[in-house]
Amino acid sequence: MFGEELRRRREAAGISLRRMATILHVSPGWLSRIEREQHYPPTHLAAAADTHLGAGGALISLAAASDAKAGHLRPAELPSGPAAFVGRSSTLRTLDTLLARAESAGTTLTVALDGPAGAGKSALAIEWAHSVSSRFPGGVLFADLQGFSTTGRAADPRRVLERFLRALGAPPERVTSADLDELAAHFRTIVSHRRTLIILDNARDPRQVRSLLTGPVGSSMVLITSRRRMTGLTVQGAAHRVPVTPMEDDDALALLRSIVGDERVDAEPAAARALVERCAHLPLALRIAAVRLAPHPHRPISGAVRALADDRDRLDALADGGDDLAVRSAFAGSYRELAPEAARAYRLLGLHTGPHISTPAVAALLGHSEPVAQRLLDDLVDFHLLDDISTGSSGRYRFHDLLHTYAGERAAADESPEGREAAITRLTSWYASCVDRANYIIAPQRRIELLPPPPDVAPLDFTDAQQAAAWCDAEAENFVPIVRLAADRRQAAAWQVATRLWNWLLIRKPWTLWEESHTIALKAATSAGDSEAQAWVSMNLGEGYRQSRRYKPAREHAQRARVLRDEIGDRHGQGWCQASLGFLSIDEGAPELALTHFRQALERFRETDDFHGETIVLAALSEAHDLLSAPDEAEDAFQAALSLARRMQDLYAEGILWFRHANAHRHRGDMQAALESLNSSVQCRRSVGDAWGTAEALALRGDVLAQIGDDGAARKSWQQAQDAFEALGDTRAAELRQRLTGDLPSALADQ
Repeated sequence: MFGEELRRRREAAGISLRRMATILHVSPGWLSRIEREQHYPPTHLAAAADTHLGAGGALISLAAASDAKAGHLRPAELPSGPAAFVGRSSTLRTLDTLLARAESAGTTLTVALDGPAGAGKSALAIEWAHSVSSRFPGGVLFADLQGFSTTGRAADPRRVLERFLRALGAPPERVTSADLDELAAHFRTIVSHRRTLIILDNARDPRQVRSLLTGPVGSSMVLITSRRRMTGLTVQGAAHRVPVTPMEDDDALALLRSIVGDERVDAEPAAARALVERCAHLPLALRIAAVRLAPHPHRPISGAVRALADDRDRLDALADGGDDLAVRSAFAGSYRELAPEAARAYRLLGLHTGPHISTPAVAALLGHSEPVAQRLLDDLVDFHLLDDISTGSSGRYRFHDLLHTYAGERAAADESPEGREAAITRLTSWYASCVDRANYIIAPQRRIELLPPPPDVAPLDFTDAQQAAAWCDAEAENFVPIVRLAADRRQAAAWQVATRLWNWLLIRKPWTLWEESHTIALKAATSAGDSEAQAWVSMNLGEGYRQSRRYKPAREHAQRARVLRDEIGDRHGQGWCQASLGFLSIDEGAPELALTHFRQALERFRETDDFHGETIVLAALSEAHDLLSAPDEAEDAFQAALSLARRMQDLYAEGILWFRHANAHRHRGDMQAALESLNSSVQCRRSVGDAWGTAEALALRGDVLAQIGDDGAARKSWQQAQDAFEALGDTRAAELRQRLTGDLPSALADQ
């Protein structure tokens, strides 16, 4: 271990802890925590210690091994910085100084960059972060918080935290939570042990970022950018404020020179300065104007000045000291330089309201093939009208807020209403079909009729469940915006996207997304008068409430779905409604009522040849019979369910079946058989990524182990279950916490 070896070499060299801390420019307390393996050693500290103690690279290797031992890949989420970053030397030095002080003290650091739109806050933050990223062995996280997006919907901190936790290598069962405070606590715990740099770009206000900050423990850093001063953080001393103002003349001219060349600036010095003035010294506006000039060496700078000066709105904005219209004018000049197809791509991209978009989605939006879409995207990136945030071979893009605003304006002005609606329909139908196909691949045993292929778009094909789930993970932030976009236009895609996420929702449990998408979808289906859609959305929403132990709304939605199914005569749908009501009855301690619901559900599933549904209900029937002291009927139902599940290779259903069978064995007093059934349940559920089901089985496994007197194993199983339920925001976590903090006999007596 690094800490042990560092202490051994330090003591062998006769160097005190305090003296070594001075040599390494850190506090003695922080160095002591590193030696006691309470902190991962930063790369730069390991290198300095290795050099001073003559370790020949041994300490550097141990530091790398310490990070690898955590079992996580190092996130490196920084997007590429601008090709021609110049100036800002004073601000960069300030950031360097703040970081050096924090490193010396061994403390966390939060810095808030604030300034006007277009001042280059994001570019500055990314440029500086790239220069120091190697000093953060825990990796670099990046999130655009969309605080000033044109949709008016800032990024939800819960979703940002879920993505951060996935990037930090947290297991799926610990990634999602319905409770923001619990989710934030998981994040703070991880980064307290891993020196991580977190960039929170485009924050709306202190309230949005507060749950995304690190705690006081550790040595991580948070760098925030915002158009507003983060007064709520800086006044409380939680963050250092660093203002970012429009560029000084010399820096702005240097930026212009880096793009169009020294010769052109030297040939027209007055025009160059005038162009800087016309762009309000804003690097974003100046960069766009310069990029528009660069490919045309014979076009004078003075011509660009005249083009910008012709916009009366821009002149009014400059007189008022604002920047929006100046930036808009710069965008207009760049937009006018685009080829017709690229201009169309730019304005249609303004119709997408999600935080980012992939190349295949752009192809659908435009009605083009992917190669053509990629070429147009490259054109827009070249003109700095779109940011390329791709990682690996996956193409993904995003707008700066102001560029998105302008794209939407151009769509309204230059695209016909029919053209806009057709583009939106292509996009929403593409998402619906992709979600549909991913849903099927994730759990093919669940009977589903695939949506017909939409015209003019090419949905993705998935080769396996892992790829399908990974696509859903990558697109998760876009699902609610797409559902809302479709709902605003009364499109069926609103409820198709929501309901056909079902299999992914079951294995990932993103409660916020689940509830929000289905709430929007239910309103859309109700407005459209589609009873079948209302029934599916209501039942899915009710099941989400049930699994998160919100039984009142769960029953309301399940009963609403049953009424709708009865009205339209949907026998198969009635089966799932009866099953849902049966699950609720079991949860609420009413096995006789549950038995009635399950028998009706079983009849419907057998009528409609839904073998998966039949398996699930037979498993539930077995448990209900056992609760009613009918062991023979329970065993018959179990064996029938097991035979069906294995015939279909339905591991999800088999995991549920073994769990319910374990309950039966426990009820009869056969604890060894209960343990064997629970081990089978955990194995099946883990194999299909069923985080909630795995936690449920682990919790019961702890109960059984405690009953047979294996206290250590019981606590271990309960702890695993508590961690999983806590990540999912499930109320069972509190119950397990109570068991873990009390003595085992009293904890079991309260069950």
